Amino acid sequence: MPTPTHTDRSSAARRRQGTPVRLAALVVGVVYLVLGVVGFFVPGNAGSTSAGPFGTHATQYSVLIFSVSPLLNALHTLIGVLGVVAARKVSSTAIYALAVAIGFAGFSAYSVLVVSVGTGDRFNLNWADVILHLVTMVGAAVVSARSFRTVRAQRDAVAGS
Repeated sequence: MPTPTHTDRSSAARRRQGTPVRLAALVVGVVYLVLGVVGFFVPGNAGSTSAGPFGTHATQYSVLIFSVSPLLNALHTLIGVLGVVAARKVSSTAIYALAVAIGFAGFSAYSVLVVSVGTGDRFNLNWADVILHLVTMVGAAVVSARSFRTVRAQRDAVAGS
């Protein structure tokens, strides 16, 4: 059996170095994917109201404590799928986490405004959703910073080899 070279060991170390951030992206992706897909199966959530699937706030449609709507389910499912795909590489995780942090910053501001004022809610949001989105935003910002730092360290390690 051949002995591992310096390059083999350093590439394995670089792959392990990004494991925590990749795992975080995978967990976020799976949570949002499950929440989005399960939301499509909530009875009556298909938009049977007179305003259509995107036109009304209906508190009876929820998964656990989180409100669901076809639009919110689609958003959660998209974020989940992208998170699972992005978890394959640290560089993808960095970009995904940055996009999620920025996207959820805006969506959280919208959510707080809509839930506190109570008008124009196309997503059927409640305070649990607002908190979930704020926590996701902060977590994504942390993961993004760590991911970019890991990518930079990997790049420097390759350049120094």
